[in-house]
Amino acid sequence: MDSSPNFNNYTLDELLDVQNNIDSKQYPERAKEIELAISNKMNDPAAKAEIEKLQELDKYATFGPRFWASIIDGVVISVLSAILVFLGTQAGGGIQTILGYIDTVQFAVYSVALHTLYGQTFGKMALDVKVVDYLTENHISFKQAFLRDCVPVVMLILLLIASIFVPAEQAGETPDWLIYAMMAFGISYFLWHLLEIITMLFNEKNRALHDFIAGTVVIRT
Repeated sequence: MDSSPNFNNYTLDELLDVQNNIDSKQYPERAKEIELAISNKMNDPAAKAEIEKLQELDKYATFGPRFWASIIDGVVISVLSAILVFLGTQAGGGIQTILGYIDTVQFAVYSVALHTLYGQTFGKMALDVKVVDYLTENHISFKQAFLRDCVPVVMLILLLIASIFVPAEQAGETPDWLIYAMMAFGISYFLWHLLEIITMLFNEKNRALHDFIAGTVVIRT
């Protein structure tokens, strides 16, 4: 009794999966049958369109890589922050204050600069994903890189402005308005990232809110 499956009943996606996993040396005849079935399927415009759509969607399936890329970027920023804090402690005075301000905005500079130059931060480079223009999938401009981070940048500027008042109040009690301002900043930052995740999960190209603002999309390289 012939136990060989009827590959003509397989979908193109299933055939490609079988082809990737079969031992062609051990089953050469079956491998040829699969290759023939794939060739026949590829001649079907509907099946070909289906597999092309699946391959395109896979290119945009970047939620996982972007998550781990953000972890790597967080580690890089933490190391840079530790270096700035150390240098500021050693220098003291006005230089320490300046380095403190640089530490506050360093993530925005890091993100905008690397996305402008390479379309990738170090985290994205490690995970093989890249930010490109949504319409052309070409390299993004400085304007697009900035727009992707415009909300965090504005929040950081507001944080810097608020922090200017801290030294003047160090001798006494921190004013209530400053405490409330810092709380509002933290809540706003959390809500922004929550909206980013929600928008990323509910569109087929995994575009986050900042991608819609900047006209960008992240793809696998």
